[in-house]
Amino acid sequence: MIAEPVSGAGGVIVPPAGYFDAVQKVLDRYGIWLWDDEVICGFGRLGTDFGATKMGMAPQMITLAKALSSAYVPISAAIVQGDIADCIAASATDVGVFGHGYTYSGHPLGCAVASKVIDIYQRDHIFDHAAKVGSYLQTRLAEFAGHVLVGEVSGVGMIGALELVADKPTKRPFDGMKVGQFCAKAAEGHGLIIRPLGGNRIAVCPPLIIENSHVDELIEKLGAALDATLDWVTAEKLI
Repeated sequence: MIAEPVSGAGGVIVPPAGYFDAVQKVLDRYGIWLWDDEVICGFGRLGTDFGATKMGMAPQMITLAKALSSAYVPISAAIVQGDIADCIAASATDVGVFGHGYTYSGHPLGCAVASKVIDIYQRDHIFDHAAKVGSYLQTRLAEFAGHVLVGEVSGVGMIGALELVADKPTKRPFDGMKVGQFCAKAAEGHGLIIRPLGGNRIAVCPPLIIENSHVDELIEKLGAALDATLDWVTAEKLI
């Protein structure tokens, strides 16, 4: 089974409490391995070292990228538990090399940057900082729950999303993604970059080093973008 601790590009969908505990029982019953996608959630995004730690997952395989180098240079990595690695090594002895190589595997530049970035994460206690400021970010994002365009607020740590709806009581969605795209453009006009996602959701994913004052600025600009979007959908008779 392949799973993200929190589905990022899918809309910042946070699983309910106990979800992965229940999933793990099914996987254990049938001997199914869990492949944890940490490309977005890994290295502090959820306020812990990995998203699996935050969500109580017990994966046998993990994929990493993005924050492994703080995105300064391209690098990714795959981690497998020992018995899987031993199986691959033993088979290679009999049938030859496991020819799965990538053109730039083990490139010294990417590896050097990743090594230094991990040192900085530890030296500056980045994950603890992300947990603290991430809690404040989630508190401030929750204030948008009362906005007429917002059907749901979701998030954990340093990632969050708002669901934009045409009718708040029923959470009826807008057709297509143009409302989310308009809101993203309006936010850009106020100096804030957000990401429109499928299902009329807009997401924020700020740097892990921000302070509470930066969160306040983010919320102010996001609020201005939402109000501009409300004016636009009202004028266009979309609500």
